[in-house]
Amino acid sequence: MATPVLRRLKEKFPDAVIDVLCSRATEGVLEGHPAIRRMLLIETGWGAWQLIRKLRASRYETYIGLIPSNTISQILIPYFANIPSRIKHRTPHQGYRNYDFLFQQIVEIPEGQHRIECNLELLKCLGIDFTNDPVAPEILISEDEQNSSERILTQAGFKKDVSMIGFHPGCNPAAAIKRWAPEKYAQLGDRLQKEIGAQIVIVGGKDELDDVRKIQSLMATKPIVVAGACNLKETAAAIRRCHFFISNDSGIMHLATAVGIPTFAIFGPKDERHIGPYGSIHTVIRNGRDVNAVSVEQVIRVLKESPYGFSRFYSANISRR
Repeated sequence: MATPVLRRLKEKFPDAVIDVLCSRATEGVLEGHPAIRRMLLIETGWGAWQLIRKLRASRYETYIGLIPSNTISQILIPYFANIPSRIKHRTPHQGYRNYDFLFQQIVEIPEGQHRIECNLELLKCLGIDFTNDPVAPEILISEDEQNSSERILTQAGFKKDVSMIGFHPGCNPAAAIKRWAPEKYAQLGDRLQKEIGAQIVIVGGKDELDDVRKIQSLMATKPIVVAGACNLKETAAAIRRCHFFISNDSGIMHLATAVGIPTFAIFGPKDERHIGPYGSIHTVIRNGRDVNAVSVEQVIRVLKESPYGFSRFYSANISRR
């Protein structure tokens, strides 16, 4: 959700030096971004004080705290680093509001606004207005990363002459309420293979392999599994090969939107207005607040009705013949 801000900043201030504080989880997404000089990993304990010393020595002028950046470390580090201009949102978490006095400019989060646009709102403090020209999220994939992804796909059984649809059946291990059942992904995969002849590729992390193996065992038509075999950029490159992508509410859902692939996100309790797939080509599928109240038939119906589902798949296959 940070990449639109980075692009806007570099367009407005082309000579500015932009460094990014990030976690190991987000480092791979931002690696190679042309707006960034360097990434600085957020540490805890003694590592945090070493980072603060490094920031002080660099004499930064401005700190912009993007969502999600409401952890205590991301609030305190810019203050102790003596960065003179500090900007962030007014966090919805009451406990963190006790630290608002450490920032010169606090921006309210409008009700119902997507977090990407909330981040862009911070740029108004620097005289940058995005209102009439919002920027989509992006991830940059090198030729080597694309080639590496192709090798992994081929080793997993990918056939270049058969069109592919992507699945991400996982999500944060601490957020099981956002996980659509593996049994339903298996049923959906078989339906898609039977009705439109698609190859199904399953992506995800090593910590999601239990669900992936369950889907494999339940499907009559075996999927291509690259979950656990790809890094973040290779995963993005594999998704870019798909005609459309079906996912839980997860970080990889945002990765799919960043490579411009129509994404159908199956949602449960969270508000898609804030964290759903960003852009008009993407669709949220829900049935109340229980993610497993969404049926396979409901997903198939949405895919048939959307111009970015079955229609896009058929059009692409006709043009290849």
